[in-house]
Amino acid sequence: MGVGAVVAAVVVGTLGTASAVGKYNQEKSAARWKAKEGQQAMENRKKEILQLAAKQKMAYLDAGLDLEGTPQSTIQETYQIGVEDVKAISDSYNQQITNQIRIARAELVGNIASAGVAAANTYMSVKGMGGGNLPVKDVTGTAGSGGNVAFTNASYTKPA
Repeated sequence: MGVGAVVAAVVVGTLGTASAVGKYNQEKSAARWKAKEGQQAMENRKKEILQLAAKQKMAYLDAGLDLEGTPQSTIQETYQIGVEDVKAISDSYNQQITNQIRIARAELVGNIASAGVAAANTYMSVKGMGGGNLPVKDVTGTAGSGGNVAFTNASYTKPA
């Protein structure tokens, strides 16, 4: 029965670990998609700003104004706002990706630990030691006489 218990524990542990790694890889893939989404959002905002600046420039020229002074500073301010917007988009997506990866790593560690516990429980269950039914041997000789037996004074015995 010893080999069977080990095999069962290994199978449970391996499946649990594989599941945890698979979920982590899914989160990494989702983070890559989030990065692409962020890149697209930045590109879209750049296009919007360039179009807005071009419209402003055409409006000033159509009105017969020179592109100096206030018109030029307005166009420059539009570009500056666009740069700040793109940076804010980038920062936001980077933070989301960082958080997503951190959570995925934490879950991976937790899931691997859970897989190890599940494997140990499976091993103990197959060996007939599960469910908290481990026999305890009174090594101090005081349990039957009404004495106090602390857990540190007890030892586990092999199941019959």
